[in-house]
Amino acid sequence: MSEQNSGKREVTLALGGGGARGLAHLGVIEVLQSAGYSIRRIVGVSMGSLVGAMVATGDDAKQIRAKAQQYLLSERFRKHQQTLFGMSSGSSDEDGSYFSWYSRIDKFLKANRLFRRIITQPGMLPGILLEDVMQHLIEDGAIEDLPIPLSIVAVDLVSGHQVVIEKGPVREAVRGSSSLPGIFPPVEFNDMQLCDTGTFCSLPARIARSYGEAPVIAVEVSNTVIPGIRCKTALDVLMRVDEIGESYWRKQIRHRADLLITPNVSHVPWYDFTSVEKLFDLGVKSAQQSLGKIEKLFEK
Repeated sequence: MSEQNSGKREVTLALGGGGARGLAHLGVIEVLQSAGYSIRRIVGVSMGSLVGAMVATGDDAKQIRAKAQQYLLSERFRKHQQTLFGMSSGSSDEDGSYFSWYSRIDKFLKANRLFRRIITQPGMLPGILLEDVMQHLIEDGAIEDLPIPLSIVAVDLVSGHQVVIEKGPVREAVRGSSSLPGIFPPVEFNDMQLCDTGTFCSLPARIARSYGEAPVIAVEVSNTVIPGIRCKTALDVLMRVDEIGESYWRKQIRHRADLLITPNVSHVPWYDFTSVEKLFDLGVKSAQQSLGKIEKLFEK
């Protein structure tokens, strides 16, 4: 493919947050690369920033997939989750879900153990898991030195604003974008305190559009709001309101993308990193179904 045609087939990716479901991003990107599209820029939030940082190195998507799969299914990662959630491999809670984050938090609250941590520590859980993930999945270096331009979206607790980070240590910026508010401690970055902005901006389509560099393809992996849920506790109410608010925000922002790809991943719990292969394949399937629409973006 000539340089001229290659330039016309560049896309800007807006990769949304969604925990483990974000692994579907890798499947989408592999299909785009195989179809001859190149990535002009990646804008990522939360899990989207993690995948974005891996892809921005310029490595092949298949290699990145293998690297992620090896780590996420490793004994090391399993032990981290066991330590954080107090569960052994293969165990389940009352509703049969594997590593049920919500159930563990609820039980901790009832036991008063987590409450003490909330009022004395910057996060319910220590940040060691995210630190280990960054060290094993992301190459150390500066964002501005990556072969593919990367923009990482987070919220700065000090200024009270959403921020877009384009310079500085990539591992720290991604960790800040991935630190769930109140769950993991905020990350000190320059003079800021960064945390995940996914509760009200899990799809960075508007920011991706602002660069005006290439057609924007947004990949949405967040869960849909399931009706009929009745809240029984204060924690239920808080989490439900966050879920509803985040869903409404995504509805208002989707149109900023030239094309929206939505892998069918809502049935996979956001904390279930054991479904690496399934999530990747769902991303592949969704992207393959969208190839015709992507080609039309360039026909225009």
